[in-house]
Amino acid sequence: MTTDTLDWIAKWADYTPDKIAVTSFDSEEKYTYSQIHVYANRLVEKFEELGLQEGDRIAVLAEHSLHYIVLLSACQRSGIIIVPLNYRLSLSDIEMLFLDCSPALLLYSENQKEKLGQLSIPLPKTIHLDVIERYYKDGVDVKPIAVQIKEKNPIFIFYTSGTTGRPKGVIYTNKMMFWNSLNTSMQLGITFRDSTINTLPPYHTSGWNIFITPLLHKGAQIDMVEKFDAERILCLLELNKTTLFMALPTMLAMMQKTEVFNRVNLEHLRFIISGGETVSPSLLKLWKEKKGISIRPGYGLTEAGPSITSLHHDIAMTKPESIGKPNFYLKTKIVLSTGRKARVNEVGEFCIKGNIVSPGYWNNSTETNNKIKNGWLHTGDLVTKDKDGFLFLKGRQDDMYISGGENVHPQEITATLLTCENVMKATVLSVDDPVWGQCGVAFVVLENEKSLKKVKTFVNKKLASFKRPKHIIILDEIPLTSVGKISRKKLLAYYKVYKAKLQP
Repeated sequence: MTTDTLDWIAKWADYTPDKIAVTSFDSEEKYTYSQIHVYANRLVEKFEELGLQEGDRIAVLAEHSLHYIVLLSACQRSGIIIVPLNYRLSLSDIEMLFLDCSPALLLYSENQKEKLGQLSIPLPKTIHLDVIERYYKDGVDVKPIAVQIKEKNPIFIFYTSGTTGRPKGVIYTNKMMFWNSLNTSMQLGITFRDSTINTLPPYHTSGWNIFITPLLHKGAQIDMVEKFDAERILCLLELNKTTLFMALPTMLAMMQKTEVFNRVNLEHLRFIISGGETVSPSLLKLWKEKKGISIRPGYGLTEAGPSITSLHHDIAMTKPESIGKPNFYLKTKIVLSTGRKARVNEVGEFCIKGNIVSPGYWNNSTETNNKIKNGWLHTGDLVTKDKDGFLFLKGRQDDMYISGGENVHPQEITATLLTCENVMKATVLSVDDPVWGQCGVAFVVLENEKSLKKVKTFVNKKLASFKRPKHIIILDEIPLTSVGKISRKKLLAYYKVYKAKLQP
């Protein structure tokens, strides 16, 4: 791939210079493709003045904003790596990420200024984003710069959430971004006429590579908000005639509970993409019946894509528990622990190969070699494939537990619980059991507590005895991590409290 192939901002600045590229509904600012192009060149010059070189890292402690889009283009042209830090982490966790990526520069927003002052480790040169903005807006015009964007150069380091251990920095390259954009555009038919509202954070791959980078590739429009507010988002989707939207199932559930949900006209919204957790059949049905909108579940991960599989909207109601089929330009296989390829409906590890796979983890060759073998990324996710080729997520390898000698997959139990009309949300974890070795614990959000008896009857009817959760714990809400995934740590804490109450 050449620079012409990868410098999408420069291309659209030439083709449609006055087209709005990004809008912030918080600052009420808009940047055209031409403005981003000029701003990025000024920022490249600033980086050179600061002595930054290809391969250096710029850590960013800030919410998603227009600054980030300019920074993306400037870093591509400079060969510099953006490290978006999770500002919701504890100070010690943030310090750990700093020490791992060793940034040459730190950019921060006003909202994160206080947290920055509380860090106890030596920091690199730090610059407020307002200062950066003044430079690239008020700076003098620079001469055309010689740009050589290399496809193998990293553009991001995304730190995984670390729910199963120490966070790992996933290297995300220009090549990955290009092929992921093609995958996403092919499956959704994205064109320059499309638009989205991004509510996802910048420290997660979804906050960049579900819609932002594919829409920049297509010369489309991206609208941004710093925080998710269900009623506000619904109003903005209608007002701006948004065509594509990405939301976690939890966000969609919050939106449908508002009074605004029944009033807004979302006829321009072609698809809603969802993932990160199980999308319940009831959620698919409600949005389709009430708003005429198809929700397309899918699967992705930080180490690849993230556009890996997608369930076509025509099939969503037929196979609502599926994550769909693999997208374009990648290879997949399902393998058993013995190395044999899985047969139809046989549970195995999902493996991915292609240009959308990360070259590895930053500063962690051991973990890289454990996960990527002969070009195949071993995801650690367990799936099955039915006779029609549709994939079904069964959980993580390290989530599977053995109860009375039988293998049990929590994802399968969760999916079954979500088909019960009395269950609004559910998830299942395993805990040690003195009799069976391990057993399942289900955490559910119910329409009302009186529904518990019906749920237990449903479980006894639908699940084999060894798959039935030994305990069902009612919660007001399923706790989530800062990236919107279910928090195992908090659930286990709830279980400890529950277990203590059972003690005589």
